[in-house]
Amino acid sequence: MRLRPFDRRLPTTQSSLLSRNVLVSIAVVTAVGLSACADEEAAPRRKTSKNGTERFRTGDTSTAVVCTRDPSFYDVPGDNCDNDDDGQIDNAPTCDADATGNTASEFAHAIGICDHANGRGFGLVSAAFTQGYGRSDAPRDEQHGLLPKFGNVLRPREGSKLGVLSTGYAKEFNGPGGTSSFNPGISWGNMGRPGAAPPGYPKPTADCPQAEAVNDVVDLKLTLTAPKNVSGFRFDFNFHSSEWPAYICTSFNDGFVAWLSATGFNGGQADNISFDANKNPVSVNNGFFDRCTPNVVTGCQGQSQGVSTCAAGPAELAGTGFGLEGTGCPNEWATRGGATGWLTSRAAVTPGETFTLELMIYDVGDGSLDSSVLIDNFQWIGGNITTSTERPNDVK
Repeated sequence: MRLRPFDRRLPTTQSSLLSRNVLVSIAVVTAVGLSACADEEAAPRRKTSKNGTERFRTGDTSTAVVCTRDPSFYDVPGDNCDNDDDGQIDNAPTCDADATGNTASEFAHAIGICDHANGRGFGLVSAAFTQGYGRSDAPRDEQHGLLPKFGNVLRPREGSKLGVLSTGYAKEFNGPGGTSSFNPGISWGNMGRPGAAPPGYPKPTADCPQAEAVNDVVDLKLTLTAPKNVSGFRFDFNFHSSEWPAYICTSFNDGFVAWLSATGFNGGQADNISFDANKNPVSVNNGFFDRCTPNVVTGCQGQSQGVSTCAAGPAELAGTGFGLEGTGCPNEWATRGGATGWLTSRAAVTPGETFTLELMIYDVGDGSLDSSVLIDNFQWIGGNITTSTERPNDVK
C-alpha cells in the first residue's frame, strides 16, 4: 500500500507528530504481519479431502514435505508421516511371531513382509521355495530356516527372527549335530539340472574363471504387490561361504543372487540387484567379503594367489560353523570360511505394480564347500531410488 504525502500546510510540530504516529502504526502492522507469517510457516498447513486423506506441509516451502494419510497406504519408515492413518507415525509392522514353521510364507513374514495383497491391497501375493530360476520343484527342507540368531554375534535386523538359505544346512553349523564346519560341505544331489540359475549366471568376477554348472540351489520366489505410496524396496543380507580362503578366484564361485523382474526397474528387464561397487555379483570374490582371517594366503587351489586383508576380522563368524579354524593355504591356520557382513540392497518399482523377487544361493562347479545367506529387514521405501548395495550406517 502506497501512503499519500503529508499535507505541507500542516504546522511543523503537527506534521512531525503525525509522521511519528504513522511510522509507529506501520511498525505495528508490519510486526503483526510478520508474526502471522511466522506462525503460518511454523504450523502445518492441512487440507483434508472428502475421502479422509490428509495432506500437510511442514517447514519452510523450500524443504516442505507432503504427508498424505490413507488407510490403504504403507507406513514408510523414517518419513515422519502417519501414512496409513492409524494414529502412529513410522510404525511399520513386524510379524515374526506369525512365523512358527518353515513355509515360504512364514519365511516372508520373518524377514519383514507382513501384509498380504488380498487383505490390504499390497504385500505378499505368493511365496515358494524352488530349486532355482524357472523351476517349480522344491529344495530340501534343510536348506531354508528361521533362526533367532546366527552364531555368537549376529542377530536379526528386525523383529525376533532372521531367514537363512543354504546350499548345506540353514542353521548354525552344517548338519544335524550342531558342530560341523560348512567345509567340506554336503551335496544334496541335484547337480547340473537346467534352469536353476538366472540368465547370465553364475557370473564371473573380474578375471576369475567361472564354472557353469550350479548345484544345491535354493530359491525363495516372492510375488509382491507394491503399495501405491512407495517407489521401491530394500532388504538386508549377509553372505557366508566356506570357499574362502583356498578357492578365491577359482571356477568354484558360489554365489547369491537377488533377481528382480519389475516394470519400474531397469526398463522392465529382469536382473540382479545385489553387487559391489564394481558390479561384481555376491561371492567370495566380492569387494564386501571382509569377515575373515587377515594376513593369510588365499587362492592356493587356483591360479591367482594373494594375501587376505579381511579388514573386519573373523569375530562375526564365531559360533556359525564358518568360523571354525583349520589349515588353509598352504597349511596356514585360519577360519574355514568368511562373510560379507550385513549389506542392504535397494531397487525401484512402480507404485502399485505386481512383481517378482527371487532370492537364491547356489554351489558352483560341485556340491562341496557350502555357502549360506542371512536375509532380514525387508522394507518398502519412497523417494528417488538408485539400485545399489551398500553397508548399512549402523554396521561397520
